[in-house]
Amino acid sequence: MTDKVIWMIDVINILMLTIGMLITIFLTIYLVVKNRKVKKELIKKVADCAPPVFRERAINSMRNVAHNWLIGTMFPLIWFMYPILRLLCSLSNVEIITWRKNIRMTLGSIYSLCVFSLNLSSVGGIYLVARYLLSSS
Repeated sequence: MTDKVIWMIDVINILMLTIGMLITIFLTIYLVVKNRKVKKELIKKVADCAPPVFRERAINSMRNVAHNWLIGTMFPLIWFMYPILRLLCSLSNVEIITWRKNIRMTLGSIYSLCVFSLNLSSVGGIYLVARYLLSSS
């Protein structure tokens, strides 16, 4: 019984991973192509929204560190970045929330697609945790 459940979960999660990653890749390409003319302006606006302590790092992450400037622009919204910004960078909760709201206003209509794309790409993490928990019991 347990082997059958694990097999079914594996099949479902592999399908979710594959479909989710394909959608994420296509959405990211679409958004990058659509916004290539305003790339520098968006990076500057998002960096200006960043807390003063973190502003220089924000610019570096969007331009240099991130494989894609759009994902770098969205990094404060990634679920695992909150503890990193909070603990390692010593930003307050209010600063992070304000930054996120300002990013939402700056990106405007593409914000929803960006968040959807980022959340869809985290399906892989959910799969790995579920697989680990089921295999260890």
